[in-house]
Amino acid sequence: MFSCFVDFNKAFDKVDYWKLFYQMIDDGSDVCLVKLLAFWYSYQSLCVVWQVVRPYSDKFMTGNGTKQGGVLSPYLFTRYVRPLLFALVQSRLE
Repeated sequence: MFSCFVDFNKAFDKVDYWKLFYQMIDDGSDVCLVKLLAFWYSYQSLCVVWQVVRPYSDKFMTGNGTKQGGVLSPYLFTRYVRPLLFALVQSRLE
């Protein structure tokens, strides 16, 4: 018996936007949609709330990851890992 485990701990945080967007274009996604997502993800800013020390941290930019709790995040993540899943299926390991 062989088993394979993939640790997807914090995997949504590790997604490289630009690799994802190029994959989507290569897969035939609408270029206008990909441009919209690229704009949306390129100009997002974040802040941190931690206990009651300060209501919010200063805003900062992020360079990777999908939006936590975003409706599109699970879909975008599956698009991102699709080449890995395809390679596993094509390997025909049983």
